[in-house]
Amino acid sequence: MSNIVWSVDVEEDLHTGKHGGIVLGLRRFEKICDRKKVRPVLFVVGTLVKKHKSLLRRLHRKGWEISCHGYSHSRMDDLSSSEKRKELERCVAVWKKELGFSPKGFRAPQHSIDGETLDLLAELGFRYDSSKTPLNVLQLLFFPSRLGNWLGHFFSWPWRHRIRPGLVERPVVGLGIPPVSLFVRIFPVWLVRAYFGFLGLMFSEVVFYAHSWDFIEMKASGVDRRWSYKLLLRKLEKVMR
Repeated sequence: MSNIVWSVDVEEDLHTGKHGGIVLGLRRFEKICDRKKVRPVLFVVGTLVKKHKSLLRRLHRKGWEISCHGYSHSRMDDLSSSEKRKELERCVAVWKKELGFSPKGFRAPQHSIDGETLDLLAELGFRYDSSKTPLNVLQLLFFPSRLGNWLGHFFSWPWRHRIRPGLVERPVVGLGIPPVSLFVRIFPVWLVRAYFGFLGLMFSEVVFYAHSWDFIEMKASGVDRRWSYKLLLRKLEKVMR
């Protein structure tokens, strides 16, 4: 499974707004990545960079890519033109100031990418976007009020491609269900391996993603109570081979 991109959206913990997923969850994920010699991509919310810059710098030195998940974790398609520009310019500025480099990649919060944001990404020197979710049914189930956004994603080109001059789209593609943490939690390892392998044969790369809070206990989450973070971590280590 050499063409799998292992990525994590790094944000405040679901339900609580704390940073347990960043402080503790990423450490657990890092141990697995070290054992499997995997260098993942972190899409980090900009407001968290300064507080956790030591961790992010250390992971970057290990070869992990530290890319951008928006500055304030606002949906990009809810922002005005000027707000979108400010959001992205603040990302570039905080990356340069706190980490010493510019972010290469971008994933819009809740996959809320739009054409105007893509134009700005190209203008500001980002090299790729990873927000599109072609052939993904789950996005409509999670965000039913965003039908227009979902339709644009569902029928978008599912292969890696140039979407703007100098900007590549690296979509999170799946056949109905994307290769995400929820899929790994629910299904047996043999099926996860088979599904990821099948996607790998169809597409140039398979982009998996989880959230930083996927790697900690979330008492308010029915999903975590049924399929715990410990189960997810054990399965990930078996799938990463």
